[in-house]
Amino acid sequence: MDKWLNSHWFARAVALLLAVMMWMVVNLETEQTPTPEASQPVFIDGVTLHVKYDTDRFQVVKQQRTVKVALESNNPFYRHNFFPADSMEVYVDATNLGKGTHRVPVQYKGFPDEVKVGIIPNIVEITLEEKKTVEREVTVEKLGQVALGYTAGEPIVKPFRALVRVPESQVDKVAAVKASVDLEGATSAIKTTVPLKVVDKSGNVIQGADVIPLTVEVNIPVTSPFVKVPIKLNLTNEMPNGYSLASMDMNVDEVTVFGPKEVIDAMKANTYSGPEIDLSNITSDRLLELKIPLADNIVKVEPEYLKVSLKVVPSTTKRLEKIPIRISGLSETMQARVLSTDGQELSTIDFDVIGAAQVLDQLRHEDLQVVADVSNMPAGVYEVPLNYIFNQPDYIKTSASAPKKVTIEITNKQR
Repeated sequence: MDKWLNSHWFARAVALLLAVMMWMVVNLETEQTPTPEASQPVFIDGVTLHVKYDTDRFQVVKQQRTVKVALESNNPFYRHNFFPADSMEVYVDATNLGKGTHRVPVQYKGFPDEVKVGIIPNIVEITLEEKKTVEREVTVEKLGQVALGYTAGEPIVKPFRALVRVPESQVDKVAAVKASVDLEGATSAIKTTVPLKVVDKSGNVIQGADVIPLTVEVNIPVTSPFVKVPIKLNLTNEMPNGYSLASMDMNVDEVTVFGPKEVIDAMKANTYSGPEIDLSNITSDRLLELKIPLADNIVKVEPEYLKVSLKVVPSTTKRLEKIPIRISGLSETMQARVLSTDGQELSTIDFDVIGAAQVLDQLRHEDLQVVADVSNMPAGVYEVPLNYIFNQPDYIKTSASAPKKVTIEITNKQR
């Protein structure tokens, strides 16, 4: 053994053997290393097809929604770990096309340069229809019921009209623009901002309709019992000599009165007593803003303030002749007659009235009554005050020379 180890031929033989083994290892590994696979395309179904077009003028009414995308690459990352869908886009460009049906090529972007992309199909049909604009009033759709005993008032919508843009073929389908508000269990006023929806005659939402504005502000009062009644101003005292009231205008003719049900029910057939206006110092036009008083047991009055415009002009005088004297309050068993100073029976009187010229010009005999009230008076002769009743009591007054009293003789009827 020692001779072999010390022999240079033995060393050469070992070296040769090692060289052969190394060659075999290298060549065998090379032969076993697999060759690159042939590139196989990857198919992606259901890729959304976007349409680029003039959205202000047109609406896509027919299109292919999705396409299939084929991807091919030698990079295994793209075969087995495909990149996120939001990094790519498949689309057709119809921005320069008009209304009608068009065949347009499918385009794409966002894919890596080393990836080959194929679109199936690569040409699609789209139909563009011109948009038309119609105007509709916004209606409020009330959902649910307010709390028991409460009442939902008329909604106030701002803005109360909306513009709707739809394809030309759908214009006749636009029945209403609605704002839906939930009232369920409400005990106080509702103020909310809600989106608008465009509906057809069956109440179905029209998909794809553009509405301007997108939302509206809706105010719905939720109240206790109330009633709307006319409001009447209380004019006190007479205007200074030489001046008359030509007209009186209020910004509202009626008010909403809130209170207990029994109070409100009793007020339904009445007017509401408004603020007082003292005419004694008014000699020129006035614009007044007056707080409306609260009557007994009334919780609230709306509006809270009343605006009153007074038109004042110089006074004129008009002579009224042969105005009948009416006797009221006479018992069925009595009879009465009006006597002149010389004892003759009177049935009419003459007197002057004072007011604005335009008011007096319209005054007719049937617009006034002269009444003597003899209620609870037994047989006898009395001086009875005259009551001048005008259809326009706030605008006309009798002159100082008009008779204040008349003599009335009351007698028992003959049986």
